[in-house]
Amino acid sequence: MKKILFFGWLFLIIPSNPLNAQVLDRILAIIDEDVILESELENQVTYLKKMGEEDDEGTLRCFVFESMLTNKLLLAKARLDSLKVNDEQVENELNRRLSMFVMQSGGEAEFEKIMGKSILQFKIELRPKIKEQLLIDQQKNKITDNVQITPKEIRQFFNQIPTDSLPFLPAEVEAYQIIIVPKPSQENKEKAKAKLKNIRSQIMAGSAFEDMAKFYSEDVESARQGGSLGEFKKGQMVPEFDDVVFSLKEGEISEVFETQYGFHIVKLHKIMGDRAKASHILISPEKNFKDEELALEKIQKIRQEILDSTKFEIAATKYSDDPQTKMYGGLIMNPQNGEPRVPLDQLEPEVYLTIDKMKEGDISEPKEFYSKNPRIGKAYHIIYLKKKYPPHLASLEQDYTKFKQAALQAKKMEVMEKWFLKAKEQVYIDIKDNDCKQALENWK
Repeated sequence: MKKILFFGWLFLIIPSNPLNAQVLDRILAIIDEDVILESELENQVTYLKKMGEEDDEGTLRCFVFESMLTNKLLLAKARLDSLKVNDEQVENELNRRLSMFVMQSGGEAEFEKIMGKSILQFKIELRPKIKEQLLIDQQKNKITDNVQITPKEIRQFFNQIPTDSLPFLPAEVEAYQIIIVPKPSQENKEKAKAKLKNIRSQIMAGSAFEDMAKFYSEDVESARQGGSLGEFKKGQMVPEFDDVVFSLKEGEISEVFETQYGFHIVKLHKIMGDRAKASHILISPEKNFKDEELALEKIQKIRQEILDSTKFEIAATKYSDDPQTKMYGGLIMNPQNGEPRVPLDQLEPEVYLTIDKMKEGDISEPKEFYSKNPRIGKAYHIIYLKKKYPPHLASLEQDYTKFKQAALQAKKMEVMEKWFLKAKEQVYIDIKDNDCKQALENWK
């Protein structure tokens, strides 16, 4: 069921393939007011094979077909239950997907060449699919949001796993870091501020905000979308940014203001209570060698303060320039599941090379590194290695959190299975394709 739901999610968001347009269409299934066409199915199968999905004994087609049925059923029930998504949600998700596809393609021109259509045409085609996906997500959340797991159930789940089936886990670490980013000189800050003031003057004189953002903004991700930040809630941005955005009138462009990332101007498109839709242009001041020297001196003093008396976590919360780890006392979390234990092979190379030579309780010397976060770039960091977990056979004592998540997921799947049994009695389903008759036995 878990894999079926994954494929069902995938088929709704991948772009259609114009190379499959010549497939002779026929209706494979009808679910409520929706149909599944053979061209849709073949397109998904072709895409997954290109992405490296194996087709064991020719079963992939039937597996994808079932995933499409599953999602059409979820969609039908979402409509029957009167679930809603608004245009803002659809547009935000559409822009996020488009940004991902464009980046994977190597730019807008290359993307349009591969797809054989303009970005505007692509957005028009994908928009209804995105709306369907958001409705499906709402329906799944409605089914499983209240599912909880007890310690007794976690132990029962673990005890049901045969000993020879327990996984052998790789080496993991619990580690913390403090990052100090070089701060630009006052002279360079004034230059950046003046540059953005000039950009704002051109916009107020008639230049399009979106065009100026694409050409000048140093926030690369939003610049691709003409500076658009989509819809965000108050508190998601840094306080200085929120203060400006929520003080503007719809359609108004702010004066130049400063945050930790540099200088901004913001255009407010819409305000919805504690949510806003806005675009911005960012200009970051340049940094020189002296700025880097000052940053290195600062982190050396922080390290000494920790060695003398201060807890690392307190110092991280107080001093670190990394917003992702600062609020958790500098904790480096597992990017896949948010857990405090991270497999060594999932650490950034610079962090891995440092930790590999450390013992539990060590605090590394300050080192220069380049963050994957483009808003940080070149910086200095120190690392605190709290605990090392050597490679080991999984156990409930050492890996309780992992088995808790697995047990919770299994319980959610059971809830989903029971829901499907009832839902299939409430929605009209007519499967016309006989090629997957055996695989779809439970859809009768």
